[in-house]
Amino acid sequence: MSLFGLGDADGGDVDPFGDLVEPAPIMKPHDTQTDFDGLLDAPIKLHEDLAKGCGGQIWPAGELLTKYILRKYKNTDGLQGKRILELGAGGGLTSLGVAAGCDLKGSELFITDMEAMIELLHINVALNGLQDRSEIKIELLDWADPVPEVIAQKPIDIIFAADCVYYEPAFPLLEKTLIDLVSENTVVYFCFKRRRRADLNFIKSIKKRVNMQEVTEIKDDPNYAQYARENLFLYIMTKKI
Repeated sequence: MSLFGLGDADGGDVDPFGDLVEPAPIMKPHDTQTDFDGLLDAPIKLHEDLAKGCGGQIWPAGELLTKYILRKYKNTDGLQGKRILELGAGGGLTSLGVAAGCDLKGSELFITDMEAMIELLHINVALNGLQDRSEIKIELLDWADPVPEVIAQKPIDIIFAADCVYYEPAFPLLEKTLIDLVSENTVVYFCFKRRRRADLNFIKSIKKRVNMQEVTEIKDDPNYAQYARENLFLYIMTKKI
């Protein structure tokens, strides 16, 4: 089941032929579900709502990242006992997919975003009946602020970040937050859509501070042609020693 059919919520320039062309529809709040092309035994459910920002919609980078993580860790103990954090989670797509499809015994899964997205994260965790799972923790993490003590008190083992590169003024804050979170053994799975030249400036900057390796296995994904058209890239980041 794919989510690529969802409408684009981005606005555009004023059309001088507005009387002749029907405007693009604005996505209304709704529930959807996905099993990530069969990678989950049962689909997860998500409420999408753009009322408080574009993070309220599912984007292809999140689907690509989640499918990669599920293929890597499903039916393994690779995430057991790990401190895991999703950065800029939006509606929580990747975290919910991981919680549904992977063994998180003894782990902590921090689902984080700015304050505007916290209510939606609670809605989606509850929509999937995960609100009583002690390993799942929704936390406010604003990139302009220090990392909260509940997260910073011990090293993070794994970070998920999908489509965090979209607002150029926030690039320095995103870079600082990543550097603050990445410790000696941290692995970051970082998926982004290249929308403009400035996005590559972020990649060039962060490459000076962490090791980065492009994940080429995504070319084996049945939807790779779609990812290529969307200019999606997936990297693994680790700390420079």
